[in-house]
Amino acid sequence: MTTVTVNETTNTVVVTTPGPAGPSGAAAIMVRGQCSKMTDGTIDITAEGAYITTGLTATLDTDTAYGMVLGTDDTFGLRNTSGGTKLFRIYGSIDATDGNNSTLGVKLAKNGVAIDNSECRAFTGSGAQEAKLVTSWMVELDDGDEVSLLIANHSNTTDITLKRGRVIAVEVRA
Repeated sequence: MTTVTVNETTNTVVVTTPGPAGPSGAAAIMVRGQCSKMTDGTIDITAEGAYITTGLTATLDTDTAYGMVLGTDDTFGLRNTSGGTKLFRIYGSIDATDGNNSTLGVKLAKNGVAIDNSECRAFTGSGAQEAKLVTSWMVELDDGDEVSLLIANHSNTTDITLKRGRVIAVEVRA
């Protein structure tokens, strides 16, 4: 909207036509959130190759969150509370082990449903070496939708020890 300001004292006219909102504009605040767990947690594996929730609770970074909160259906995830439908770039990662020489997998999930195209697998190695799994995908979330991580042990039914993990969501704009 164009505004015209007339100053009769100085006989000046200022015409202002704002451009599109940029990184510093009020309209440019993007919805975002991140949560993490930096201490060990056990993920109970009951079936080889089955993707399940971690069953763990992450910590929301409240200093950077805007329009997102910790998930309610899966507390190792993020929920869109922006009031609208948004496209997000989601990043998820875990460092984990199951003891010895196993293939672990991670996928993103929307409202608990696996996003198969986001799957990543890694090998734990010997001597309880940690597998480093990273995934990223763009996901559209309606207000109230959640995004989280699903984990699988593709080698056996040994429980997985999560050492570190995080989920980050940043709104994508055209």
